[in-house]
Amino acid sequence: MRALGCLLEYAAARALAGTGLPDDVLGLVAGALAARSGDEAVATVIGVRLPLLHRHAAEFTAAHPELYDLAPGRATPAAAWLRWGGHDPLLLAALGRTRLLHAVRGHLPGADRHLARALLTGTDDLLGDPVTAWGELAAAPGGAAAASRLLAALAVHAPRRPEPGTPLEPAARTAVAAAARWWTAALDAGLPPGALAAAGDFADTALDDTVWLARARRSAAHTPAQTCASDIAERAAAHPREDDALLLAAHLLTRPAPDPWHDVEVRAHARTLLLAAEALPAPDRPAGAERLRRALVEAGEVDLARTKSTTG
Repeated sequence: MRALGCLLEYAAARALAGTGLPDDVLGLVAGALAARSGDEAVATVIGVRLPLLHRHAAEFTAAHPELYDLAPGRATPAAAWLRWGGHDPLLLAALGRTRLLHAVRGHLPGADRHLARALLTGTDDLLGDPVTAWGELAAAPGGAAAASRLLAALAVHAPRRPEPGTPLEPAARTAVAAAARWWTAALDAGLPPGALAAAGDFADTALDDTVWLARARRSAAHTPAQTCASDIAERAAAHPREDDALLLAAHLLTRPAPDPWHDVEVRAHARTLLLAAEALPAPDRPAGAERLRRALVEAGEVDLARTKSTTG
């Protein structure tokens, strides 16, 4: 396999020089595919160079559709590229909508990452209508977990919150808008329970607070067991005047806690939020304050049951 890899590197240099891929190298690739189909080592050597073959040997790749196979549980060049290769929008588009959704649902390593990066460029050409794509992804067995993984990948690859006063670059603004659009579509797609768990990963992204709060509140209402719940509660705590913030915190308090310390942090941030909201003048106090207080009491903050809301 080392020899085949070296020959493909040589072929790449030829292609970059504008002389095309040598036929003898392509013949060796075809022979390896035929003799050792499903072999992980062969799939990996060819897969990491699949963008090269796709771009510079179109006739060859058209004659070998097995290069693009993404059957779960089978070693193929396309699966190896998803796992180990760099981002390549042209190759991703060649794999197509159906294969990519199957790859995400089948939990093929790298599928979430490649797809999320492509979606954050701001184009919907790859999967079409976002609401329809989410519904199709989640419809089959294992679909809720698959949707949550893709949502997590979108959040992970979305731009982080910048320092105050630091504007986002144009590409980052495009990615933030795309992340909001795909998150909104997931909320509108009627996904099964648990599918929005990873929405918590958006807590540290550069989404505008108003945009983030509304979607985070809807996500927690759908799936209270959010990832990064303490980060969500901390960001919400900075907005005591916003009803969405208080309702979001109340939803988080109904989640099963993964560990005691995690639960303590969520309760602490929610308590800070409640006290700040109740300190506001009555006309400015969000309606959700009383609901959050009840949720805190039910979560164990029993002293708040004896605390009357500030009036006037």
